[in-house]
Amino acid sequence: MQFSRKYSLICLLGVAISLASCKKWLDVKPRTQIKESEQFSSRQGFIDALFGLYQRTATDSLYGQSLSFGVLDVLAGRYENKASTGNWYGNLARYNYTATTTGALNVERKISEIWGAAYSAIAQANYILKNIDSRRDILDDNTYSIIKGEAIGMRAFLHFDLLRLYAPAYNTANMEKPAIPYMEQFTILPQDRLTVAAVTNKCEKELLEAETLLAVNKDIDQIAQNQGATSVDLFLMYRQNHLNYWAVKAALARLYLYKGDKVNALKYAKEVIDGKKFRFITAAEINNDAASVASDMTFSSEHIFSIYVSDLRRVVEDIFKQSSNNNNDLRDLYSTLSKVEAMYEVTQPGYGTDIRIPGASKPLWTSATIVNIFYVYTRKYHTDNQDNVKQKLIPVMRLSEMYYIAAEAAATADEGLPYLNTVRVARGLPALATSANLEAEILKEYRKEFYGEGQLWYYFKRKNTVTIPDGVGNPMTEAKYIFPRPLAEIEFGK
Repeated sequence: MQFSRKYSLICLLGVAISLASCKKWLDVKPRTQIKESEQFSSRQGFIDALFGLYQRTATDSLYGQSLSFGVLDVLAGRYENKASTGNWYGNLARYNYTATTTGALNVERKISEIWGAAYSAIAQANYILKNIDSRRDILDDNTYSIIKGEAIGMRAFLHFDLLRLYAPAYNTANMEKPAIPYMEQFTILPQDRLTVAAVTNKCEKELLEAETLLAVNKDIDQIAQNQGATSVDLFLMYRQNHLNYWAVKAALARLYLYKGDKVNALKYAKEVIDGKKFRFITAAEINNDAASVASDMTFSSEHIFSIYVSDLRRVVEDIFKQSSNNNNDLRDLYSTLSKVEAMYEVTQPGYGTDIRIPGASKPLWTSATIVNIFYVYTRKYHTDNQDNVKQKLIPVMRLSEMYYIAAEAAATADEGLPYLNTVRVARGLPALATSANLEAEILKEYRKEFYGEGQLWYYFKRKNTVTIPDGVGNPMTEAKYIFPRPLAEIEFGK
């Protein structure tokens, strides 16, 4: 990308949001070029730029696919289409990150695209931060604090995910190893890589700053309640689709656990839990009718932070079957029924009532028979109703993760057990009577809870897991847990 003082190629929602309905705001097509002075000449210009930042994170290369149900869940051994190294999926499942094939399904290209897309979104955050302090005259105090807080928070959030993907895991041996560039300026000049410790510290510092800035608005308006709403100002609506005040706390809980700082991890996880802004769905509330405007198969009341993907149906229809049939291709992402049922331990007494299993009364799975084998596809993101906002959401942080963090970070296993049991009971499982196998049970829950959401891969890396269940690339090594940086770091990084 080439930038000048006057013009910048950016992804912005260049429309009058104040006159738009919620649906129009979410689906508007971006304008690609606008004068910088014009963009930041009004409050609405800053809001549009912020919405543009979130649009960037919704692309296939980031949370719209690769960092949710795509690349990361492939690496975590979720899916079954991995028998051959002759296709991109088989190579990716074996951590052959430099494998190249013709066409779009190219492992090396996909890994490079994640890097480029994340730094592009970071550039958008820096574009906002470059201008915001000089335009205090057009922004009221609350708007200033929220926009700056979200921009600096997203900058840290994206760097943290890049760190977890492209750098060695955080531990004593790796602290001073080179990691990634930390881009704090809106520039195309290459930057040196910082160490693992330095990047982590910068992420922590900026998330803490974002927490302070966003404290001016601690409200959360539930997505389900606002669907179809029309407002003259959508800035303070759909807060779950923003890196809101509570989402920053959740990100800090995640970061501190990554650092091994269990005291602060527990502190922040408990603050999110005790804030009571999010709640677990009940079995009676589940609606799995993809044609219904009330369908909510990702349980939006539990989203601390989720990304809205306006064309999610396009991707889902390509890789997750929506009806039983005998057709599959190399893009499909499916599991065998037997392995999914084993993951959910359906033969254990009392486990057959788990709301997440294929045999639930309102299943979140599609079944298909291929060559006499029973396969299942997740239905989390299926929709046949374009007015349903909830089915266009991909959760990036959800309430259950805070309970898992609290369970793992608690001073003793006995103190951690009630946090894990809270999620188990909410999902229809019996509470565990003993904490003797707490760590193993937390792993089981990560596997059950975050199917199609990408979080399991980060868990495996943080724990330095040697054998990934159902993986074809075992045993794992440090090199397999680190994405290679793109060969052509033209825009960012030396």
